Amino acid sequence: MSENDGKKSFGEYIRRKRLEAGLTQKELAAQLFVTESTISKWERALSYPDVSMVTAICAALHITEHEFFTACDDDQAHAQELAANRWRRMVSGTRRFFAVSYIIALVTCFICDLAVFHTLDWFWIVLTSIALSFCFTNLPFLVGRNKLPVCLGAASGCLILLLLSCWIYVGGWWIIGGLAITAVCLALPWSWWAVWRFYGKYVPPLCIAVLTVWLFLLLTVIWIFAGGDWLFSLAFPLAAEGAAFLWAGFAAIYWLPAGPWLKAGVIALLASFATPVNNSLCNLLIEDMGGPRFWDYFSVRDMLERRGTGDVSWVNSLIFQIMLVCSIALIAVGAAAEMRRRKQA
Repeated sequence: MSENDGKKSFGEYIRRKRLEAGLTQKELAAQLFVTESTISKWERALSYPDVSMVTAICAALHITEHEFFTACDDDQAHAQELAANRWRRMVSGTRRFFAVSYIIALVTCFICDLAVFHTLDWFWIVLTSIALSFCFTNLPFLVGRNKLPVCLGAASGCLILLLLSCWIYVGGWWIIGGLAITAVCLALPWSWWAVWRFYGKYVPPLCIAVLTVWLFLLLTVIWIFAGGDWLFSLAFPLAAEGAAFLWAGFAAIYWLPAGPWLKAGVIALLASFATPVNNSLCNLLIEDMGGPRFWDYFSVRDMLERRGTGDVSWVNSLIFQIMLVCSIALIAVGAAAEMRRRKQA
């Protein structure tokens, strides 16, 4: 494209955008503090605007600087801006919807509680419940900095207030155990935040370690208030089994020096073994449970016998057998890919 063609294209683009903006040459000139003849020269490709005027021209014609210098519309940028505006309107509308809903619910419950019971009792449960919801739906948009700790702290406080509101309404000594269990439950997200905040280099393994310790701590606190002989005979062994599969899967993803196919095969193998191992452990720990043994899940003969007797549990065995075959196939493909990669290296 010659220089004259470029000037002509630019002039035509300026004229078209001026008309789309609904401006006359005189009105545009007044906004830019230039003469009407200057605008006319731009549109007739007789001269270019001074570079110092680019920002003002873009604002007046509602175009970007990229569009100004290329003399054509940036459709992709406009599409992205349109999508962003649509998303902002949707988020803003959702926030307003929740805010109005909360106000209507609070006013309605306040009036009903006073009108029916002539006092405020269960209204406090509604109030703290709505406050807890507000911490997740509206508060994050109102907080400028440190959103996570502020919202998490507000939600933790509202949850404790909700528990106390329920206790004031119904009474009883359960509040001690409830507060203890709630405190342990809140310790998990706060611990994860602390790991992310202060130990950013080792977040995944530390979060898994925190989750493992937290699981046994939660079971212990529940046992202290619930009593029974299930903690060491049932809960801890099952929790240890679940934690072992969790760590094995994490190790396969995070530490296994292999490609995606081999990692996927190992994860699929663990998934195919998880339920059979868990059910077999339950059979071992709970007397007279009468469930299938571990190898029964992968026995074709046993599956066919159960199908012949009308026992629908044969479908579960079929699913685990298919998962096992698929995991072995993925491991084989992954191992072959690793051998090929090492040979090439």
